[in-house]
Amino acid sequence: MAFVSDVIQRTTRVLPGTHHAHWLLRLPLAFVLLQYGFDKFPLSADVAAGWGLPLSLWAIAGVAEILAGAALIIGGALRTRMGDHVTRVAGVGAALIVVGVLIVAYWAPPIDILLFNQFHILLICAGLYLALGAHERLRQEG
Repeated sequence: MAFVSDVIQRTTRVLPGTHHAHWLLRLPLAFVLLQYGFDKFPLSADVAAGWGLPLSLWAIAGVAEILAGAALIIGGALRTRMGDHVTRVAGVGAALIVVGVLIVAYWAPPIDILLFNQFHILLICAGLYLALGAHERLRQEG
């Protein structure tokens, strides 16, 4: 067991550390939300009806996606306590938005969602990871 511990310690010393790794999660999540948010505009009642949603809810979803995506980027750029709060709110918002997408567009038994909607599960996990304070921990280390 000491050998395994020694190998792990030597490996962690060799690997580079970075305080900017949160961007590897933050940017893809923000870009997905921004893309889907901007795709809803200009608003179309026919497209909203195609998803079984009223136009008002379709518009709210588009604005929420844009705001959450922008807040993820802004929260990462702010290296202050305010940035931490913006990141947490944006992470919760992103996770809730993606849960709403799963409910409206891809509803299935939970096992089917886990097996066949990995993309959405990853988006939810990324949002929750950022919401639970990943940015704050990185700021404390730096």
